[in-house]
Amino acid sequence: MAGLDATQWATPAVQALIGAMTSDLWASARDRFARVLARRPDAAGEVSEDLEESQQQLVDAGATDEAREEISSEWLGRFRRALTRDPSLLDELRSLIEDYGEKQASPGVVTQNVSATGGGTVFNQGTGVQNNQVDQK
Repeated sequence: MAGLDATQWATPAVQALIGAMTSDLWASARDRFARVLARRPDAAGEVSEDLEESQQQLVDAGATDEAREEISSEWLGRFRRALTRDPSLLDELRSLIEDYGEKQASPGVVTQNVSATGGGTVFNQGTGVQNNQVDQK
């Protein structure tokens, strides 16, 4: 694989796979992962069944760290072999990682509007930068 370590890409692919197994996106993710790993249309069904079996094992085990490690180990080998055999899978793998991998939490903006009646005062507490405005009516 011309200077590219298959594990470098197989590891985040497996992390994305395991994450998808415990999400509402599992059905579509399973089909996409199966197509990439099978590389032959006639083999996609078999790979899909293997993926489904792994997903069921993970769910049955309560998605424990031990179950995640065991299933990750199995699929890491399969991803590495697939990439070693066919480096052109890299683009498809990147797409799967992007679509199903862990998203970095981006700080958002939270706006709270509060009001008090009858001469009351309202205090809000949050984290980060806070801009407070008091309107006397």
